[in-house]
Amino acid sequence: MSIKIISKNQKNIEEFLKFRNMNCSNADDIKESQNIVILGNFDGVHEGHRKIFDSAVKKSLLKGYKSVVYTFSEYPQKKESRITTPSEKLELISGADINYIYLDEFEDVKNFSPEEFVDKILIKTLNTKEIYCGFNFTFGKNKSGNIKVLDNIIREKYNNSIALNVQPPVLDNENEIISSTRIRRYIEKSDLTKMKELLGHNFIIMGKVIHGKKLGRTLGFPTANLTFENRIYPEFGVYGVYIHIEGENKIYHGAMNIGKNPTVESDCLNVETHIFDFDKDIYGKIILIEILEKIRDEVKLNSLDELMKKIEDTTHTWRKRIDEKYYDTSKNR
Repeated sequence: MSIKIISKNQKNIEEFLKFRNMNCSNADDIKESQNIVILGNFDGVHEGHRKIFDSAVKKSLLKGYKSVVYTFSEYPQKKESRITTPSEKLELISGADINYIYLDEFEDVKNFSPEEFVDKILIKTLNTKEIYCGFNFTFGKNKSGNIKVLDNIIREKYNNSIALNVQPPVLDNENEIISSTRIRRYIEKSDLTKMKELLGHNFIIMGKVIHGKKLGRTLGFPTANLTFENRIYPEFGVYGVYIHIEGENKIYHGAMNIGKNPTVESDCLNVETHIFDFDKDIYGKIILIEILEKIRDEVKLNSLDELMKKIEDTTHTWRKRIDEKYYDTSKNR
């Protein structure tokens, strides 16, 4: 991976850095090159975002510039509504042939006027020669800057020395605008088909494997447990998934449960994944999960024996589905 990451707060992205065995780069590296800067929040990294990335990368190669995604480590909106964590966002953007991702801290720039943002960030920090952004991009204190404001600043203060490229709305098959807001609605009701159409990729969950209650191991179905993050999730239930494990190139099949485990009266929200045909100690490692299909809703059963039978049936059902569609892990990504 040739992409370089610049971040003031590495704690927010430590899962990505560990998963990819990377370190952050020095911010001064960017100042030494002429850059095309791509501005946005990029929550979910959906098809509309990818159009911007593709256009910017093509132009950077044509002009001999470097491409830089400028975004925030954490999102201005509430964490509970985010589609991707900072590490997941980096993982998705890193597949777009971008040279740099610059993760800024929202708190550090939230009170900048639009003019200050252009001067301090775009000019002095990022050495910007061209800008790419979406049609609805806003910036500056209280979102006081927009495309028109940015265009005026470039024209009046910088004599049009920076080119501004605005991506118009990207439409789906129903001629509706692809947006993170729409995608959140599809995730919440587990419409995985429509969600994937708009995202352009499977919904992902990345995290460190932690110790759980080990009930799954007792029942003969050990699980890799992840912390339940403040972010948006599909409906509670069991899902068929691909699993990527830190330090391994292989993609594994498995089944993941999102929910409260009502049969054992757990008060905690859990993300537990049973990895098929796998028996290694991966506590402390980072895994990345791609959600493929919903297998069933979460249900409360009367006993652990009923739970074990339900797990066996679910596993059998999903293994048959793998044979039908998902046996080739290079596809359906």
